[in-house]
Amino acid sequence: MDKNMNETGEAPKDENGTQTDKQAQDDAWFEQLLESVSYKDKPGKANAESEPKEDSLLYINRVLPDPDEADFWEEVEQVKSHRFSKRVLWIITVAVIILLILSYTIALQHGKGWFTSLFKSDETIEFTLPIAETPELDDKYQNEDGSYTAAGIAKAVLPSVVELKVYTEDAVIPSSQGSGIILSEDGYIVTNAHVIDGADFGITVVLYDETEYAATIVGSDSSTDIAVIKIGADGLTPAQFADSDLCELGDEVVTVGSPAGYTNSVTKGIISGLDRLIRAENSATAMNCIQIDAAINPGNSGGALFNMYGQVIGITSSKLMSTSYDNMGFAITTNSAKPIIEELMENGYIPDRGRVGITYYAITEDSAEIYGLVAGLYVVTIDEECNVAQTELQEGDIITEMNGAATSDSNQVTEIMNELKAGDTMTCKVYRLNDDGSYEEFEITFELNSDKTAMIEAEESDEEGSQDE
Repeated sequence: MDKNMNETGEAPKDENGTQTDKQAQDDAWFEQLLESVSYKDKPGKANAESEPKEDSLLYINRVLPDPDEADFWEEVEQVKSHRFSKRVLWIITVAVIILLILSYTIALQHGKGWFTSLFKSDETIEFTLPIAETPELDDKYQNEDGSYTAAGIAKAVLPSVVELKVYTEDAVIPSSQGSGIILSEDGYIVTNAHVIDGADFGITVVLYDETEYAATIVGSDSSTDIAVIKIGADGLTPAQFADSDLCELGDEVVTVGSPAGYTNSVTKGIISGLDRLIRAENSATAMNCIQIDAAINPGNSGGALFNMYGQVIGITSSKLMSTSYDNMGFAITTNSAKPIIEELMENGYIPDRGRVGITYYAITEDSAEIYGLVAGLYVVTIDEECNVAQTELQEGDIITEMNGAATSDSNQVTEIMNELKAGDTMTCKVYRLNDDGSYEEFEITFELNSDKTAMIEAEESDEEGSQDE
């Protein structure tokens, strides 16, 4: 029974027989509550208005307690706390769902291992590139001399060549594509340095079975245009490498790569030339290359050049192909690439290679005579982190000699640098043309730095093009 009612069901009254003000307020509040509650018509009286009756009342939750009571305010606080907890839980749930959707989207773009690759910084290992035997295939893929048909080559080597998607502008749409060659069962892959240049938003590796993995850069050497990357996979099919010195003019070869994004493209040709010393774009380091007539297009870079026994004899590069002539492409020989690959896998860079720390234009004897200059290396930029920056050398100076040898073209610079290593001392003769038309000559001496830099942007020129050294 309600505490405001007496035993007869009437509201208590004061000594004069009248209801108290508080009791009158309670009665008025209760009548308002009854008026706000829904009612249901009795059966047989549909669509007819009826007076509120006890048996037609759907429900009354309860009569609110006295607002002056402490329990009431405690219950209000509990309700507020419950509502706040539900709101926090809802926000957390939505955030988790958004995170899961975002993670799934990135995983679709970059493949397996994208999250763990964010925390892996050192993938270097001791490694020796094996020179393997000929892969074994069915007799139907073999010629009479034991070599394989082009179809046999494709069957044997396609699982060892991958497609690369490189993200330089955002993490959604790849900016460029290339190819790579699997080096080991646990996910080491060799490719061209220019393929992964600027991959600030990630690299995705697509295997032969279309499985995708996120890759990390182990080491990259822009001078030789060779790089090594790593994916978190096991049980891969590594390529077999051959001694490229055994190649002969006219040998048939097969290239495998992903030109223009067309994965697992196979082209066939012959060896057109051997021992071609070719420099990658903006590099002073010449690499021994094989000249071939098989098509090499953007997307083929980093792919493999195979002999007819399914062995890798070169790493193709679109940066080395001729832009003035048709059917002329180049691949870095495996014998030239082998020490670079091993150093990159063990150190992440080439530790013994010396570096001057400048970019330059080569002024040949002919150019010097035409423009009234001296032959040498016109200094474009100086790396402030290298020892040469601590000398008197300035941008705009011309280096005419290195350790007593003339330096009028890049081939001469390459020969000089091949005889030196990091830590060696170099003395250069420098020519400087002053603003008043006078000139001065002086010498600088400094210690060569270790070439730990992976990718350096060099200036461009319409004529010679600057080189990095």
